Amino acid sequence: WLKLGNGATWRILLLLTVGVMAMLVFPCMSLLLSLAASYPSSMSCDFACMANYGPGASFGYMGIANVGASSGATCAIATDVPTEGFTGGSSYTITVTSTTALAQKLTCSSGDIGGSTEVNTGSKVTSQTYTWTAPSCDSSSSASFRALCGAGGSIDEMWYAEEVSVSCAATTTGTSTSGDTTTVTHTVTGTSTVTEDDTGTMNGAKTLTCWGIGMAIYSWLF
Repeated sequence: WLKLGNGATWRILLLLTVGVMAMLVFPCMSLLLSLAASYPSSMSCDFACMANYGPGASFGYMGIANVGASSGATCAIATDVPTEGFTGGSSYTITVTSTTALAQKLTCSSGDIGGSTEVNTGSKVTSQTYTWTAPSCDSSSSASFRALCGAGGSIDEMWYAEEVSVSCAATTTGTSTSGDTTTVTHTVTGTSTVTEDDTGTMNGAKTLTCWGIGMAIYSWLF
């Protein structure tokens, strides 16, 4: 075949090279795609959607038929939100752990994790921390977290983390109002009556009798 023209020879060499590269590259690409498809990140599922994948539920993604029948250490969520609750706009750490190295999907009902309510790991881990920013806070504010831990392929497992909820820190404000009235009697050269409420505001007027004034003048003169 080398007796062919130079142009034909180079075309054959080029075709052979392309064929060899295809044989090497395509299997590698298929492997990478299969690995990506075997992680929870391959499925789009927000906080509401995650409610469908509790322990024992049908799954159907990544070649996994069902979610594991139990919850616990196989996939768990922990937070550093104080027991008294979160403060609106503050950042807290959410940690997802598993007993074996698995990929993760974490979702939140409010607030955000890195600007989103749904995040994934791109590899298998036994522990991953995320930064959650709390939503604005009032007496009814709360947030919940749901997570999946799993991988397809040779692992072929999916586990649901028990939901964790946190609430806004309670703030107490109030005004004390009282209608009680305290009467205090002061005597100044006669009779003086002052009515005062419990805030110390004067509500009455002093009363001086003409008799008292007259007696004081008489005593001074005589």
